[in-house]
Amino acid sequence: MFAPAVLYGEALPLEFFTAGQSAPINSLAFARRDPLPGQPSYLQTVKYIDDGLRYIDPWSQFFISPAGEMCFRTRPYYPTIYYNNYYRIWCIYPQSVDRVEAGTGFTFHEVRLWCMHAYPQCAHSFDEIANNISAPTIDYRQERGALENLIYLMGGNVRPSQPAE
Repeated sequence: MFAPAVLYGEALPLEFFTAGQSAPINSLAFARRDPLPGQPSYLQTVKYIDDGLRYIDPWSQFFISPAGEMCFRTRPYYPTIYYNNYYRIWCIYPQSVDRVEAGTGFTFHEVRLWCMHAYPQCAHSFDEIANNISAPTIDYRQERGALENLIYLMGGNVRPSQPAE
C-alpha cells in the first residue's frame, strides 16, 4: 500500500535504496589524490561521467557508492529478454580496474571497465558478478579520459588508453 509504484522495465530510483545509509554517495572521503594540473576535480569528474550516461538514457546514472565503488545504473546492453528489461546497478572498486576502453557496442558508443587479472570477477551487481562493466555514453573518448582521471583520483592505476575503435 505504501510501496512506491514502479513502471514495467524500470527499477526503483537510487534514492529509495540509499535513504537509510549513513555515508552519502559521491563522498569526498574517497578522493585519495589531488587532480593533476589541468584536470577536473573529483566531484566535477563524477558529474561529467553521470551527465554523459544520462545524455543517452535519462534514467541511467553514475555515482560513487557509500563503500567507495564506482557504480553505473544502466539497462542491460545485450539483446533484451522480455522479463529482463530493467535497470541494474553495477559497481567496481577503482583499485581493481585494469583498463578503460572506449568503442562502439551493440547499439551505442560505450565505455568499458575491465577487471585486473588478479581480480577476475571484480564487477558486481546485486546477484551477478562479471569481469567488466559496459555503459553507453555520448562522448565515449572523453568519458574514457574522465573515468581514467577518476580512477587516479580515487587511488587506482589503469593501463594507458588504447586508441578508440
